[in-house]
Amino acid sequence: MTETLRALDAFSQAVQCPPVLANDAEDWGGIAVCEWDLPWLDGFELAENDDFIIAYHSAGSRSVRAACDGAWIDKYSTPGLISVIPPGRRIDYRIQGAVCFSSVHIPRRMVSPVWGEQGLAQRGIRFAFQDAYTQACMTTLVDEARTPRHRSLPYVQAVTRALLLHLVRNFESQDSARAALPALTGGHERRIDFGPILDFIDSHLAWSLNLDDLADRAGASRAHFSRQFRDAVGIAPHRYVTLRRVERAKELLAHSALSLAEIANDLGFSSQSHFTQVFHALAGKTPKLYRQQGGATPAA
Repeated sequence: MTETLRALDAFSQAVQCPPVLANDAEDWGGIAVCEWDLPWLDGFELAENDDFIIAYHSAGSRSVRAACDGAWIDKYSTPGLISVIPPGRRIDYRIQGAVCFSSVHIPRRMVSPVWGEQGLAQRGIRFAFQDAYTQACMTTLVDEARTPRHRSLPYVQAVTRALLLHLVRNFESQDSARAALPALTGGHERRIDFGPILDFIDSHLAWSLNLDDLADRAGASRAHFSRQFRDAVGIAPHRYVTLRRVERAKELLAHSALSLAEIANDLGFSSQSHFTQVFHALAGKTPKLYRQQGGATPAA
């Protein structure tokens, strides 16, 4: 009988490198918590395994795509988004860059009592969505893996069960919303290919990039573009542009000698003070301090 593949082994084999953090899963009853810092990759294939995987895209490539059992998902994962993969799914990833993410792998035997075997069998991957509660639970589990405390097991299992129950409700709400969508839109709304739009944004961050201009470039109305952008990318267009500017600013602060005023101008900020305000709000420190610390960011 072939031994069942665990997600940690499937990921390690697929990306050909170990995680930068991995707890002792046996100490946690089989729950594995990992952090991954991958070099530039075009993509990789994650083999079928017997774990329920929750992944948080923390940094790196802003155009990660995924295909479940051969069918490409019409969404892009960007930093800050969550993905959930039930057991027994083969996933192909197209990354085209370096990427950082954390992942929680929960054995099927722990998920089945909460989700039900039939529910697991019918449930597909849910890719690239925002969810503050899931992110908070994952941050808690990663912190616990980094510095294990006395009586970690009952605490970790309680957090994990609460997270699973939350995701059940989250999936059910999504299913209800999807069922109502055809009635609201007529079921024939033209789908926009956002790949070229994301490439355009990334290469024109100094431009104003307002919603009207982006919608015109896509050949869509403001409402149509905004709705589909949020569905495909997970956040509103303006928020996405701001996050990309801050991510590019981090690269320039860490790897260039450009002044703060030059970076602000090159990335479309109205002034250096506006740049500092936005950067501090999203990065948790000023651009000057970020540069002084060599680009290091505190653990989430």
